[in-house]
Amino acid sequence: MSTAVAQTTLRSRLFAGVVAGWALANVADSLLAVILAVWVVDLTGEAALGGLVFAVFGVPALFSPLLGRIADRVSRRRMLCVTYLAGAATLAPLLLVRDASQTWWIFAATILYAGVSYGTAGCRGGILRDLLADDDLGPANSILQTIDQVLRLALPFAAAGVYFWTGPLPIIAVAIGGFLGAAVVFAALRFAESPIEDDSDPFWRSVTAGFRHLANTRPLNRMTLVLILLSSTAAFTSAVGFAVLERMGVEPAWLGPIEAVSGVGGLLAGVSAAWLMRRIGRPWVLTLGALLLAVGIAPMLGDSVWALAAGLGVVGLGVTLAVIAYVTESHVATPSRLQGRVGTSVNMMMQLPSVLITATAAGALGLVDARAIVACGLVMCLVATVVAARTRVVAVASVAG
Repeated sequence: MSTAVAQTTLRSRLFAGVVAGWALANVADSLLAVILAVWVVDLTGEAALGGLVFAVFGVPALFSPLLGRIADRVSRRRMLCVTYLAGAATLAPLLLVRDASQTWWIFAATILYAGVSYGTAGCRGGILRDLLADDDLGPANSILQTIDQVLRLALPFAAAGVYFWTGPLPIIAVAIGGFLGAAVVFAALRFAESPIEDDSDPFWRSVTAGFRHLANTRPLNRMTLVLILLSSTAAFTSAVGFAVLERMGVEPAWLGPIEAVSGVGGLLAGVSAAWLMRRIGRPWVLTLGALLLAVGIAPMLGDSVWALAAGLGVVGLGVTLAVIAYVTESHVATPSRLQGRVGTSVNMMMQLPSVLITATAAGALGLVDARAIVACGLVMCLVATVVAARTRVVAVASVAG
């Protein structure tokens, strides 16, 4: 599915502006990814509630295909501006949180803030598809993931230091600024978007078009299954992160800096993924990513915080390789005005199982050892690796046919 003539290249000012806008939004994501959960643990003293914060991130997935349809029916640039402004407004009430009785504010804001992520995900693929040629999509996704990993490497350390000294409020303020900055950048950019196509399908058939595309497109269908399994693996491990640190005698606030080590692996993946995809193909890169994730989470079964940190570096490498390979395949295999529904459909299929797994695992912490929960995630990751390896065979067979 080739695109129309590309409007720009990876070296253009226009693409640099798009990257700058997403980088500002990623500042907010990188700061908040762990701090909200740490904040809940500090306010309540309950590690399970901290794990539950990660679970509620997936609640807006229930409505994400609707957001995808909106993204396919409007100007995606304008939708990004509105969505980022909504994200800033969502975080503002957190500046008033002072004690455990207001913990529900954090959960409510987390759900709404997560909705911003789903809304922007519905826009991102379509914008890249409109701007770039197919051959540039892989390198573009690598660039964006590299920037994301740099931010996830640096900002959690800074956020942890600020949190220790002053608490979470300055971090929330900077995250609000990141969303506002992203809205300003995309408001200033000007580029042509693909025309909105007539949609004669009934409403719900139109909303679910992304699911049908994912089910019927090879090898994207098998690659989607792998991504769902890898997301479920991450759900098992994120639910017990605080419990694992507690067993190792580490304070909860150190979860952010320790997880930031994954950014080192993610950075390596970002700079190598485009080359790997050209050399061995996207399905094999996905397989490699799944295998590395399994290797990386194994140290969570032990008692060494140093082994845990090293393993998270491998996790960052594996997850980022898998995501870049999958997202690039999805962008190449999907028409522009279906990108929103496909992207949000994938998010829904990833997040709903993750929400259930994270909530169940967090609730089970009082009944079973965290190692048993990690082991469940490890088994699921190995299954994903096998499916990914077979995806390579399917992809070759389909090309040969």
